[in-house]
Amino acid sequence: MDTEDAEPIIGACSEMCPESEREERERKGDLDKFERLDGDRNLTSKSLAVKKYNRTAERDAALIRSLPVLQKTVDHLLDLLNHPYDEDFLSMHNFLWDRMRAIRMDLRMQHIFNRQAITMHEQMIRFHIIAMHELCEYTRGEGFSEGFDAHLNIEQMNKTSVELFQMYDDHRKRGCPVPTEPEFRGYYALLKLDKHPGYKSCPLTWQR
Repeated sequence: MDTEDAEPIIGACSEMCPESEREERERKGDLDKFERLDGDRNLTSKSLAVKKYNRTAERDAALIRSLPVLQKTVDHLLDLLNHPYDEDFLSMHNFLWDRMRAIRMDLRMQHIFNRQAITMHEQMIRFHIIAMHELCEYTRGEGFSEGFDAHLNIEQMNKTSVELFQMYDDHRKRGCPVPTEPEFRGYYALLKLDKHPGYKSCPLTWQR
């Protein structure tokens, strides 16, 4: 069942990561480096742990974050980017790539398509653009475990854009156009100019 066809759920989770997931991942040592407390793979905190993406849509309100918590989570994730990019950027990208998918899922499950959701989607698209620029020269791997996979990054940018454009359309129909729409329509058009799943550097040749 498509999440938009199902009855909306009112999220009741008040933390960036549900307590049950946080405790389970601590037991299993399944904590990303950006979630670990003092580098301990079995220890995190409410201020560090962020809900992982789950392909199966959850219907338990206790596992779905409310809008204020989702905003807090987006702010937390973007704050990780608020410093000069270094060799950790690849692992940071992989972490944010997953956690942002989970945010979009929680928004869809609650049918949240307001201006706040639009801004979140725009921020995610900007993140994917930054990643393409910063990581375009990394060796491509099959999935992120072996390197930067531009195809996966662009795939999520595409999906985020489609969701964003649906919200733009809905707002325009209600007589409330979003000023940033042309900017993000432009990014999408540029992305479609190159069908290759990543950057391809070619020297320019001039015809005389």
